[in-house]
Amino acid sequence: MKKKELKRLFKDNPEFESWLKQDPTRVASVRSNPAVADDLFKKWKDRKKGRIDFDNITEKTRRAGEMLSNVQSIMEMMSDYSKKQTEL
Repeated sequence: MKKKELKRLFKDNPEFESWLKQDPTRVASVRSNPAVADDLFKKWKDRKKGRIDFDNITEKTRRAGEMLSNVQSIMEMMSDYSKKQTEL
């Protein structure tokens, strides 16, 4: 990766630049070899994807709970019906 491309990468992704500056060893490695920035960018992007979205998880958990409750009530109705049929 050339210095021009590196500057464009920093301009397009300021969060990546700030993450890179947090560790002096990363800064030194990029300065000595700008091609390393591509690998570091991939690492940063993967780390960013790993963030947990609690709102999404909460919504999915709520919907799963509702679905399980519905299935449970259906199963109870079927069980009650089966009991009534065996009594007759």
